[in-house]
Amino acid sequence: MANSGVSKLAQVIASRISQQVQKPDVLELGAIQADMSLLLDRFPVPIPAGDYLIADWEMRLEIPQASRVIKTASPVNTDGTDIPGTTTYSNLQRLDFQAWDPGQVQEVHLNLKASIKAGDRVLVAWVNDGTDPVVLCKVVT
Repeated sequence: MANSGVSKLAQVIASRISQQVQKPDVLELGAIQADMSLLLDRFPVPIPAGDYLIADWEMRLEIPQASRVIKTASPVNTDGTDIPGTTTYSNLQRLDFQAWDPGQVQEVHLNLKASIKAGDRVLVAWVNDGTDPVVLCKVVT
């Protein structure tokens, strides 16, 4: 009887290890094909366009207000070059770029679907018990 507890523990551990080994990776790499199908690195059959999902990202973007210290020149040629003998320069000035509230842009939409093209390497997550592939992002080197 002393070994029954150890034996049961060994069975539980073996069962858990077996379950974990049988699970496929949740994340894997793939490539978008010319017909926009998804070809995974470890599965030779492409998943047709429309049979996989693509993540959509929305976030709040914070952009610091930008300033530059400049000198202005006047008059100048149409290409911005000095006019010899007539162009003069101002004292140093600060130029602030402020098109909106400098604190935050409340909503930014990153349209990954519109930017994915044939040949792109992508990171794919499997959801719903491994039945639905979701393209999360492009993968670059």
